Amino acid sequence: MKSVIQYLFLILILALALFSCKKEYSLENVQFQGNAIYSLQDSAGNCTIAEVHGTYKADTTLSDSSYVYIHVNFITTGKYHFTSDTVNNIWFIDSGYALVTGPAVIKLKGFGQPALPVTSTYLINNNAKGCGFSITASSPDDYLPSTNASTWRFQYVPAVLSASGAKIDSFDVTVTPPTILYNGRTYVQYATSLLDTFYFAKQSNDYYEFGTLDFDYTFIYDKVDNFIEYIYLKTNQPVGTTWESPEVGVSFGGAWGLTSKTGLAKDVFTIVELNLPHTVAGITFQNVIGVRRDIMFKETGATNYTKVMDGIAWYAKGVGLIDQAINLPGGKTENIPLIRFTIK
Repeated sequence: MKSVIQYLFLILILALALFSCKKEYSLENVQFQGNAIYSLQDSAGNCTIAEVHGTYKADTTLSDSSYVYIHVNFITTGKYHFTSDTVNNIWFIDSGYALVTGPAVIKLKGFGQPALPVTSTYLINNNAKGCGFSITASSPDDYLPSTNASTWRFQYVPAVLSASGAKIDSFDVTVTPPTILYNGRTYVQYATSLLDTFYFAKQSNDYYEFGTLDFDYTFIYDKVDNFIEYIYLKTNQPVGTTWESPEVGVSFGGAWGLTSKTGLAKDVFTIVELNLPHTVAGITFQNVIGVRRDIMFKETGATNYTKVMDGIAWYAKGVGLIDQAINLPGGKTENIPLIRFTIK
């Protein structure tokens, strides 16, 4: 009888021990049962930054390298679930536990396949403050790669002199934030190692620049009154197609050893080659479009425009600008071939 009582007592102790362990486990993890409270704004009330990574190309499924880092301030610990809108057939999502309060960086993984080569805005958890990010999906193998950190190196042949007299034989171009919105088009910033910035955009089959009426990455005017928007490339038109830019006030001539004059300038563009191979720096590019640019100037008080210089720019699918041949005042020529590039 004694042994039976001892046996029952042992069972009771084990049951109490199991109950105690289970109760303690629940108390330790009670933080995971609630949802975290968070903010997507900084102390000044501005939306925190979002860092977009990866390649976004129409008709191409997103890979593991397509994601967005968002900066979150957790006010309480607990479960979190972040998701973006579904726009242009892609979305971003992540969930987990916030173990501590304070600032944190969350990686939202991208899913889907962009349907169109457009710029789309994505809100995070449909927040009322409009905090989120924008993504531009490029066309498959279009003529303006715009992925952040893509780079191109061009060479001056012959080398040129800077304003300080230093010899410059090459320069780099890099896609860098931020983008700008103008006339409903999102312009991507292309910064050069010569500390200049240029802005290009694509809409359907037309490629735009928001800037000055110079050659690509090469300044020719002494001064321009303001930036303007114009089409520099059309990819669905036949050879011989021509179009003009708007007019803009400029000063011209001083940079070329001439008397600087004020007046109006415009560019006249003509497609001279279409879908032909073009070799530069030992590489033969296919599906290249050649566009001649005539630089036209009308001095203040004159009635007609005159051509002051011209040149041809060649653009390749998936790479963009690959070569330029410019006829300068005084019979000089300048070639600016692409010698290296990395498309992210």
